[in-house]
Amino acid sequence: MVMMKKGIQAIKDTRQLKSSRSEFSVIMDSIELWQSLTHQKYAKNTLLAFKNDWNNFILYCESHKRTVLPASVDTVHGFIELMAKKRKLASLKRYIVTIGLVHRCHALPDPCAHTEIRLVMRKQRIDKYDDYNNARAFRDDHRQQLLTLFETSPKVKDIRDMAIWSVAFEAMLKRSELSDLTVDKLETDSEGLIYITLGDRVIPLSAIASNALQRWITIGIIDIGYIFRRIDRHSNIGVLPLDHSSIYRVFRRASEELGLPANVIFSGQSPRVGAAKDLSDAGLSISEIQSHGRWKSPAMPAQYVGNTEKRDQEMAKFLKDKPWEN
Repeated sequence: MVMMKKGIQAIKDTRQLKSSRSEFSVIMDSIELWQSLTHQKYAKNTLLAFKNDWNNFILYCESHKRTVLPASVDTVHGFIELMAKKRKLASLKRYIVTIGLVHRCHALPDPCAHTEIRLVMRKQRIDKYDDYNNARAFRDDHRQQLLTLFETSPKVKDIRDMAIWSVAFEAMLKRSELSDLTVDKLETDSEGLIYITLGDRVIPLSAIASNALQRWITIGIIDIGYIFRRIDRHSNIGVLPLDHSSIYRVFRRASEELGLPANVIFSGQSPRVGAAKDLSDAGLSISEIQSHGRWKSPAMPAQYVGNTEKRDQEMAKFLKDKPWEN
């Protein structure tokens, strides 16, 4: 039995499988078939994105006379190369997720799991590193200014956002790490300082970040589950974690509260960029910054701090010719 994320199972009934494969081989206007395929495990907006991505893939297959289901590795490769000319890396990643999901749900081999596709995506990450240049650096001086504005605010949203700004910056958290942060990953010492455990890493927070986080945990009465949660318009704190869009809005708010120019907009990636720059200014090496930010390669921290020579050296390691490029 094929199992996928969110507990979705592949279609087992032979007749239903044949019918669904046929339905997913043509352009669709609604998300009803997607709701059925995924057993309504995804939000509406996510299903809309899946539908649009899959329709784009079908159009590509039709125009190039390729089979949609099952799609060959070569077909997916060609699709990604074509879409890369006009789409950003995030869109390409989503296409891979969508194509893989449809194949697995229909009990078909996932062409996106092939080594060739993984290498294609690696190449796209390298080619599109400039996609990341738009991430503005959220630095410690920004946090200090926000602290001045909101340190004593009694508003729930202000308290939560101040904790997010501080913790994401100090711990150099990815958006996924921020969203997935739970109470059981925190420990507090006798002096009130908080430590975050991520895998085999223990990240100490300063008194500033510890106080901001403790204030949020206290007012939110959060003793189990996710740390950073959604807040409704009536200031009620939910149980669900913030998604990437919500995190983006929290950091966009920071740039607005600071009165920064309209073209300077923070995003969920901004605290990692800013922390990398601050560490570089403090004299840390690229490898030390890489370790702090838990990057697998020094390429991204090198780019963030402006060391383009080091960045290009690291990226060049992945640019060897592949057989299908000759």
